[in-house]
Amino acid sequence: MNLNGRVALVTGSSRGIGKSIALTLAARGCRVIVHGSRNSDALQAALAEVRAISPASISKIAELADGAAIRALFSDLDRLDILVNNAATQSPGAFCDLPEADWDRVLDVNLKAPFLLAQQAARLMQQGGRGGKIINISSVHAYAPRRNYPHYSSAKGGLETLTRSMALELAPFNIQVNSVVAGAIDTELTPGDRQDKITSAIPAGRVGSPEEIARLVAFLSSNECDYLTGASITADGGLTLGFCASRPDL
Repeated sequence: MNLNGRVALVTGSSRGIGKSIALTLAARGCRVIVHGSRNSDALQAALAEVRAISPASISKIAELADGAAIRALFSDLDRLDILVNNAATQSPGAFCDLPEADWDRVLDVNLKAPFLLAQQAARLMQQGGRGGKIINISSVHAYAPRRNYPHYSSAKGGLETLTRSMALELAPFNIQVNSVVAGAIDTELTPGDRQDKITSAIPAGRVGSPEEIARLVAFLSSNECDYLTGASITADGGLTLGFCASRPDL
């Protein structure tokens, strides 16, 4: 699967799933823009790993809750072929006690930011008639809400609808928009003490790896998917085959 010469922006790529996506796209030939919300040690370490594969890769820092920062992120880019909206935030809060500020931040980062990023990306992708790929990293909780995360589930549900809306409007410009609906993935956000409980609800009998999500994103970024748009591809080991809805504590 050759992506040689393409430029890819992966948000939230200093760690976890985003970092795996950045490394996988670099290995397929992309020049990758590694993104973080601050200039952290993790961001610089991720950039060093990506540059070892794709030396022309760079890093960008932008707070995704800030629309002006998103626009500034694109100010010196003259080409973009792939956008992966991976960055997300979450914080627990019971519905009746959830602070408005928590609701606003989760919706800003998880839903408004992908919209603003895709707006900027689509304008670049239309230049020269090249087209491009936009991949949104969603969650099974868009369909089976998780207890105490009403803002997160609402944002991911909105991201699924936004995916289809963007696919409809951008198809005439040869821009395909799809989402990856991720289940339980083994990252630092999935504590070890919860993995046994989570695994018991997954027909595949295990959580997924960041690399499995990354390989799916690479496929969606390729020309092999030029006729696929507006699709939501679930990678959850079978979790949503009736299991997640019956286990609201997961």
